[in-house]
Amino acid sequence: MPEKKKLSKNIIAMLIILALSAAANIAAMFCTSAADFYMRHIFAPLSDIISTVTGILPFSLGEILIVLGILLLIATPFVVIIGAVKKKKRLLKDFGIFFGWVLIYIIFTETFNCFVLYRTTEFSPKYHNSAGAAGFTTEQLSQLCEETILSANALAEEISRDENGDMLLPENFDSIAERAMNILSEEYPELSGVCPTPKKINGAVMTSFDLQGIYFPFTLEANYNKALSPARVPCTVMHELSHLKGFIREDEAGFIAYRACLEAEEPEVRYSGHISALNYLLSACKKSLPYEEYLRLCSLVSPLVIIDNTFVSEEYMEYIRQKAVIPTEKTQAVSAKAIDTTLKIGGVSDGKQSYGRMTDLLLEYRYYVKEEVTSP
Repeated sequence: MPEKKKLSKNIIAMLIILALSAAANIAAMFCTSAADFYMRHIFAPLSDIISTVTGILPFSLGEILIVLGILLLIATPFVVIIGAVKKKKRLLKDFGIFFGWVLIYIIFTETFNCFVLYRTTEFSPKYHNSAGAAGFTTEQLSQLCEETILSANALAEEISRDENGDMLLPENFDSIAERAMNILSEEYPELSGVCPTPKKINGAVMTSFDLQGIYFPFTLEANYNKALSPARVPCTVMHELSHLKGFIREDEAGFIAYRACLEAEEPEVRYSGHISALNYLLSACKKSLPYEEYLRLCSLVSPLVIIDNTFVSEEYMEYIRQKAVIPTEKTQAVSAKAIDTTLKIGGVSDGKQSYGRMTDLLLEYRYYVKEEVTSP
């Protein structure tokens, strides 16, 4: 009888890691308490350690890995063709093992730094006891939107600006972000611990894909678009830092970012939080309120807020459109589809539309949680 071929140590190790990843996904899917335990007692401490280590680097390691990944995909067909034509079995085997480990690394980090976290108890029942489960009235939505507009308008007159009228970020913003997160950790304990320095990454690529910030589960880094308008930066940074603490759902990270910004003493940071909330609230108002009421609310927004509340400057956006090899409309569509698909794979059934649930958290906090705390 022919001798049975033994599996190599690499294959065995890969299968073990795949089995662990599958088991973790299944356990989290059917046992929310297990996912909650993992988030608070395993992911959070490990994230602090790993993000501190990667935070030492003055550049984004995740950004480099993505570039290397693209180069790997480009090189793959050439390596396979060369190996097949020249009958380089050793080359094909080694390359196959290397490619396999890259895929295993992606699956492992996506599982334990993303997908398991999607299965944790949702924010509202966990921290607000589902206070807004009965829903909200259009009057409450309109009122909160108007309050947010007036707060943003007032802060627009108070913030520091440069000679061009653009908002100036506080010089010690990294320490401000960490302080705000730690203050908020009294309500949401997972936010305690270290907050690594958020990293700026390629503005052209991020802008082309319509991204303000990005959390890299492969390296546990918080990154943001270096071309982003200053008024959007503080809340975007807080959002990405929230992901590092295990709040992986976009609506929850957005709400935490808003709350964290409002904990800051610096008006520029509070301003960023109000602008972020305003974008969600106005979007909800457009869908839910009579059009005349929506127009009335829009008319209340200060011209300064309108100018500050941009993704990137018009000049930079036009530059990106002119230099783009692929039209920005197509890259943005690809980006939106990728985000939507990732969220659905993670268990968020409504995908990218889940971002809008931040409006529910804002309303819930304003009319149920906050009023309970402040009522006599």
